[in-house]
Amino acid sequence: MDPMCELGARLRAAREESGRSLREWARELRVSLEVLEALEACRFDALPEPVLAKGHLRRYARALGLDPEAMVALYPAPEPPPAPEPPARGGRRPGAWLLLPVVLVLAGLGLWLGTRRPPPAPAPKPAAAPTPAAAAPKEPTPERVRLAVATEPEGARVYLDGYFLGQAPVELEVEPGQRRLRVEAKGFRTYERELALNQDRKLRVRLTPLPKPKPPPAPKTLRLVVTARSWIRVTTPEGKRLYERTAPPGTALTFPLPVVVRTGNAGGVRAFLGDRALGPLGGPGEVVTRRFEAPAPAR
Repeated sequence: MDPMCELGARLRAAREESGRSLREWARELRVSLEVLEALEACRFDALPEPVLAKGHLRRYARALGLDPEAMVALYPAPEPPPAPEPPARGGRRPGAWLLLPVVLVLAGLGLWLGTRRPPPAPAPKPAAAPTPAAAAPKEPTPERVRLAVATEPEGARVYLDGYFLGQAPVELEVEPGQRRLRVEAKGFRTYERELALNQDRKLRVRLTPLPKPKPPPAPKTLRLVVTARSWIRVTTPEGKRLYERTAPPGTALTFPLPVVVRTGNAGGVRAFLGDRALGPLGGPGEVVTRRFEAPAPAR
């Protein structure tokens, strides 16, 4: 079996066994759907550079329960450039004998000129204005550049053009050009930046913490919902009576905090502080007295 096709066949079989589609795996791994399709179809020319493609292959294989290194071993190695042809050996250069008359004529001409007196030196000409120097040739763009990214805090997720590189610090070789860097960490603002990667770069990204969410306002009322017939008495902490009677199922009562609640069938009375459910005040037939305090004033 062709190893390239074996790689795609194993990935496809494991993914079909998982019962999930390529789109679902792409969403979970945060990888482009086209990348996973290219891996399963052995279309390696549609993938990014090998270092990124192998990183996606490792993550996909690990998620499918396959051995990542065994799958990477099936990834085809790039073809080496063709070796230059060695120069021909032996034999004399064709046509070299044709140069002999020319050499003899030039030698004789040199001897004749050496016997003549040199002519007087011409008057010096005024120096010409210097011509502007030719622009220095641009350095060729390298085939690969090294990118190193460290973050504060460490462990942030690093992406390049949407492809996951790993958790910081990361260092790897990538193709040069205009690339987009993204760094994410829970509780911090996402960092994004355009990079001109024409040479090796070392970056240190300091993430900005997100503002802490404000706590919800403290509840100011107590709500009682009767689910089974129960005697209920509600008073203020000072003893002022606010309610007292045997309430039938379906009764709903609301009181401002603080209050003291006493019930003869605690399992039939459910309590709510604002939108937070506290559950029954006790067990069925149990006599319970509970105090509910007002929220502390904000400082």
